[in-house]
Amino acid sequence: MVEDSREEWAAIGNAFKYFGLKKVTLAESGARARRLLEELLAQGGGCPFDLVISDLHMPGMTSLELTRFIRDHPALRGLPIVVLSENATVETVQELSKLHISAFLLKPVSPAEIAEKVSEVLQHQAVPKRDQLAG
Repeated sequence: MVEDSREEWAAIGNAFKYFGLKKVTLAESGARARRLLEELLAQGGGCPFDLVISDLHMPGMTSLELTRFIRDHPALRGLPIVVLSENATVETVQELSKLHISAFLLKPVSPAEIAEKVSEVLQHQAVPKRDQLAG
């Protein structure tokens, strides 16, 4: 989860634990998230996370810039991304859509709402694509 507000990530992190997610990793900025992804990828083993949840507006590196980095990286290209924001322009949402984010949610978001969206996104990822199905 990429979020610069400790209160926000604590509330969402607690909701995830309540709904059964065992591990949530926090990065307090887009730049920190990028460094963390690069460090973990350098250790090998492919994509280190199942999902990224990111606040849109963060100091230093926005969620839009982080999403571009993820989509441009071969090992991360298919990583699901959920973006949260209190406000966003139509142009920003369109740009995020072009980058194939999995979902966009307006804050404030309830724990149940985010848990439902994360579950939906992860279930969608688990479904094999037609070209991956055997014969």
